[in-house]
Amino acid sequence: MAYRFLHRLLIVLLLFLFSCLSEEKSETEKFENELSHFNKSMESIGQTMDLVDAMQAEVERIEKSRSLGELTDKEADEQLNELKETYGRIIARRSNVNPATSLPDWAKNLGLSEPIGLTLDTDYSQLTSFSNPEEGFNSILLVYYGDYQLAMNEASRIARAAGIPLSKDYKQAVELAKTYSTTPIKGVAYMNFDPFVSDADFNISITVDETGMLTISAVDVAQMKKQFENENRKMP
Repeated sequence: MAYRFLHRLLIVLLLFLFSCLSEEKSETEKFENELSHFNKSMESIGQTMDLVDAMQAEVERIEKSRSLGELTDKEADEQLNELKETYGRIIARRSNVNPATSLPDWAKNLGLSEPIGLTLDTDYSQLTSFSNPEEGFNSILLVYYGDYQLAMNEASRIARAAGIPLSKDYKQAVELAKTYSTTPIKGVAYMNFDPFVSDADFNISITVDETGMLTISAVDVAQMKKQFENENRKMP
């Protein structure tokens, strides 16, 4: 009987030891996986910063050639646009963790809709989600390209349906252009907030630039501020 008791006790102890080792191994693997993920993230950030530095160096080279008269303004602007498109797209792809393909339901509930007849640029379009603890707030950025006039018409339609007015800065720029008889402003900007001055519950902007690129942006401001406050508390 004593032998059987000792035998069972030994089995229990071995099983307990095995479970402890398994748990320790599991925790070790978890730590190593997290460390590997962190290192990869830092490596990606480092590579992105190298690209930003390389792009800036090229911008400075082009501007220097412009100032020396080696390039005309038109030639310099063309090279800068090409440079920003090439480097900008690579950087966008590296940093775009959550590419967006359409408006989420919460954005549609704000009255927003997607443009018709334009092409979505998935390299620059991205979103964050309140349900993701690492992000902590809802935001969406959709970027489209296509015909300039069509983009202007679609921006007007989307803004009107969502009740988003022309931005104050845009209206002032248009008035100044009229007053001083300068070249008319190309593009448009609709915003329901005043940048760096006052926010809305959801900061919404709908813009078109001179090339016909249309962007739709919406951010849950309260969620974003709370997330930033939480991140600041975690900092040593």
